[in-house]
Amino acid sequence: MDGQTLEAFLALPVHPRETWQGGVARLADWLDAPPEEAPGQMGLIVWQSVPSGLVHAKPILPDADGGLEEFFETMLELSDVYKPPCRPARIECNDPSLAEELSRRLDGSGTAVRCLATMGEWNAVVREMADHLRSSLPPSPPSLPSLREAGCSDEQVREFAASAAEFYRAAPWRLLDDTDLIQIETPKPPRLMKQAVVLGAAAQSYGLGLYRDEEDHYALMAQRTDPRRMSLFSMLYESPADVASADPALWQELGLTPETGEAFPDAVFFAPDGMRRPTPREVDCLTIVLRGIAQTSEEELDAGRWTKWVRVSGKRRKCVLSIPNLLNPPDRAEWLRRGKTPDRRSHEIHFRQVQEFIESVGQGMDVDALNAAIHAQFSGRRPDDYVLPRNTPAERAEALYQDALGSFGRRRVLLAREAFAEDPSHVEAGILIAESTWGVEERIERFRLAKQAAADALGGAMQELAGRFWGFHETRPYMRSCQGLAEAFADAGRPDEAIAQHREMLRLNPDDNQGVRYAVVPLLLGLGRDAEASEVLDQYPEESALWLHSRALVEFRRSGGSARASKAIRAAFKSNAHLKQLLELEQPPLFPDSYAPGSPEEAAVCIEQLRGVWEDTRGFPEWMAKEYYAWERDRADLKRGQKRRVKKKAQRTWRLKE
Repeated sequence: MDGQTLEAFLALPVHPRETWQGGVARLADWLDAPPEEAPGQMGLIVWQSVPSGLVHAKPILPDADGGLEEFFETMLELSDVYKPPCRPARIECNDPSLAEELSRRLDGSGTAVRCLATMGEWNAVVREMADHLRSSLPPSPPSLPSLREAGCSDEQVREFAASAAEFYRAAPWRLLDDTDLIQIETPKPPRLMKQAVVLGAAAQSYGLGLYRDEEDHYALMAQRTDPRRMSLFSMLYESPADVASADPALWQELGLTPETGEAFPDAVFFAPDGMRRPTPREVDCLTIVLRGIAQTSEEELDAGRWTKWVRVSGKRRKCVLSIPNLLNPPDRAEWLRRGKTPDRRSHEIHFRQVQEFIESVGQGMDVDALNAAIHAQFSGRRPDDYVLPRNTPAERAEALYQDALGSFGRRRVLLAREAFAEDPSHVEAGILIAESTWGVEERIERFRLAKQAAADALGGAMQELAGRFWGFHETRPYMRSCQGLAEAFADAGRPDEAIAQHREMLRLNPDDNQGVRYAVVPLLLGLGRDAEASEVLDQYPEESALWLHSRALVEFRRSGGSARASKAIRAAFKSNAHLKQLLELEQPPLFPDSYAPGSPEEAAVCIEQLRGVWEDTRGFPEWMAKEYYAWERDRADLKRGQKRRVKKKAQRTWRLKE
């Protein structure tokens, strides 16, 4: 043990009324869970002041016992809370060996040590911490049987493994997303596998989802139902370590290997009453469908209905699939019913039509008369209320582009391509095509071409409108192509070029209607360009979790764990208390489409944006965890103090009544 730590503790004055209770809390013991299921197999050294209720906790490594050095360090940290710092007159421990060693070290120092079999208040504090962490623990997955144990023959398992590998290699998520519901016509599907969607377009979960009928899918898409109350199949590619069934052992026995180490095909049926493995008939159908989709060309898929003959176990099997959204395209009302929010770009036609109306009839009219005319002409009109001309290639391209904005999935891609074929100078159609392009290098090139075409169309207006770009309709294609190019550069691991695009956008449009600042700050922090990140943070002051956590990181890098850094990180914790809980999950939270300040969704966005720079900043994750527990402790102290004050006030009131 470092003698300096003990000397520093002994140098503190003794507070005669202070009693500290301390020990090691293994959270696995308090969570009623095996150690491997506790968060990081975490342990804590916990000290509590009995008279004041102050608590201080410090994480220790898994399997560590918490040596005297750590105990004295945590006691020194707790002493700093007191003004002036002090040490207690009494220390109580529930570990006999720890109490004996502390007693030997502190003999004659004015701090007495004794061993207590039970420490009620200390136990209550640890239980409170465990209850807080228990809510963040994922439920233990049930152990499911292998496909062989579910009744499948080894030959069926081999064919399923081969078709899943072929599906993974084909990567159909490059062409389809989860709005493109596929109807399984042949083979005759089991009752719960009549519809399918390809998963993976969002680069989060890859595989195939299967539904009993289309309404189940639409209800889930519109969030009209709790997925836990639904019955559905999924075939997801997982790491073998995350598979809940005995299939990895079966694969090893049969000499099968996943397409990649993280692409083990896990087929499971989910229902409100639990999970089960697919039956042999369901596995046969799944095998044929996976192979049929894998062997489908882009031209066949775009036809909307196609037939494939696939070979399974040496036999030719017919597979007929269709995409109703391509054969019978939904209208705007139907997409809304399915929970799809209209593309914001579709509303710009209203803005443009108003501008053209003002230019054509507004000359010489006073403001009131012009406003009345605009209201009469446009009030209550929706994007699809406009009947656009289709006489010239340029007009047809614009009309097709507007149709594309009102569509989703593969239908949007096809309409955008048709618009671009009509008029290759239609920048917005080119942007839609670029957005749907999976390969990042091809996407970069498409956005480059769109940006150049948009700049050519603007000509001299580029300089005239700089600083107020977004307020003019004709500038928006250029800004959108810049944003798409920046995101593609970031995806390609080229952050400097992404930052350059974002910087240009902020120069042209300082009001930042597109929210560029939320992307550029994490990129700057990732490259260590903290001064530039601070400039952006100062230019757009706000109290969001992302902003406050970014400020705390900059301050930590500048001054270490200083009081300024501590103040900054506590402000971030206060803005959103969900972040630490989400960080403790084994799987990162999914990136939401939208969020409200202080919500778990906002915390998920903050984690997605900053996790990388946190982990790359030496000492920051540990410091943040320490600060969080200190903040939690202070919040608990405040609550206990409030309760004591309320109790004392009530007691005084009763005494006065008596």
